Amino acid sequence: MKKIAVLLSLLLLAFCAGCSNNSEEALALTPDPVLSESRYTLGDKMGDYTITDVNGVSHNFSEILAEKKAIVLNFWFINCGPCRIEFPYMNEAYESLKADIEILAINPTGESEEDIKAFSEEMGLTFPVAVGDLEWNNAFYIQGFPTTVVIDRTGTISFMHTGYIDSTETFMDIFEFFISEDYTPTVVKNISDIK
Repeated sequence: MKKIAVLLSLLLLAFCAGCSNNSEEALALTPDPVLSESRYTLGDKMGDYTITDVNGVSHNFSEILAEKKAIVLNFWFINCGPCRIEFPYMNEAYESLKADIEILAINPTGESEEDIKAFSEEMGLTFPVAVGDLEWNNAFYIQGFPTTVVIDRTGTISFMHTGYIDSTETFMDIFEFFISEDYTPTVVKNISDIK
């Protein structure tokens, strides 16, 4: 009887370990990073930042990854035509998959919070939009806008893309790849590698 109880306890522990979302893996984020001293590229572990959106809500990376399977950072600015083209497609994909993914749209160009909030409302964006420090540009070597970065469930920068994406289907492909149940940590260099 004792052996059965021990065996059941072990099975329960194994089951519960498999049920936890990402909390242990999310702890792999670099603690207390200084943005101005940070430089990120594909394959790097992301720092554990907290971003406050234009509605005053704080979003901490490790807390997000404890609940969701990926974070998408999107860097943009108001007068960026390609950003305007991309947002409706991104938003539509987000609405379908927001239980498993979080998008943080960060404007790192010095535009005002008031203007960014008005833009977000005009575009009907449902994911968090934030004013970002200009240091985000340096931290990710941003060469153009929009730039999309995916941080996977292990806290690894797994995808970076500069340029707009003009279809909901492409966003769905990207998001579904990173949130799939059978995902294994992967660095993806091109969108075409996901399809």
